[in-house]
Amino acid sequence: MTTTLSTFTREQVEAAASRRIPLHHTTGLPGSWYVLVGVTLHYVRDLVQDVTGEKPDIVEARKALHDLGFPLFCWASDGMVAKGHPWHTGQAD
Repeated sequence: MTTTLSTFTREQVEAAASRRIPLHHTTGLPGSWYVLVGVTLHYVRDLVQDVTGEKPDIVEARKALHDLGFPLFCWASDGMVAKGHPWHTGQAD
């Protein structure tokens, strides 16, 4: 059975994070949305993909992690803070 965004657990996220190299140990920060699992920072989409086996919708992934109580962070310019990320608001070309 495939794990869905609505059914994965905090323990599954923590286990997936323990197998990943934290972003603060790498040379770059991919994407815009990050999650703090314990003391390690991870890209939301990659971590949730590790748990579910499928590339998730970023909005649904953020909501699922938030519902599990994980802190989320966004790397954003002033424009993105004011208007939202164009890929996430349907405004991208």
